[in-house]
Amino acid sequence: MSSKRLFSAKFLQRLSKPLTEADVKPQYVWNEAKQKGFWRPPQVSLRVQADLRKACIQEGVDPLSIGLPPVAPKKPLRTKPNKLEKHERMRAERQETIRKNLEKMPQTIQAWKEDKLKEAAKQKSSLPF
Repeated sequence: MSSKRLFSAKFLQRLSKPLTEADVKPQYVWNEAKQKGFWRPPQVSLRVQADLRKACIQEGVDPLSIGLPPVAPKKPLRTKPNKLEKHERMRAERQETIRKNLEKMPQTIQAWKEDKLKEAAKQKSSLPF
């Protein structure tokens, strides 16, 4: 927790004068002559708004009563999984393939042995010598 901040008397006087929406929010201004618009920054920066809010809390004044906007709720942190190396990303799929092949292994061995016997039978000559 941070320590209590001491605000100057000049800064605390700003609490007595209410702020308008134009003071705390950026405004879009349209220029008819140039046929284009631009954003005008707020008269009171976000840092000063935060300081005013802290001063209000210390003085026991409601920040909304002097025209400060309500505090926006913080967005939850978006966590993204690491990309990892390709062999690490493919590990689960590779292990699943190995597991399936191991389940089929007795049939594969049996088929291989039968093929080997058939090949050997083909190679045998029908002649007795």
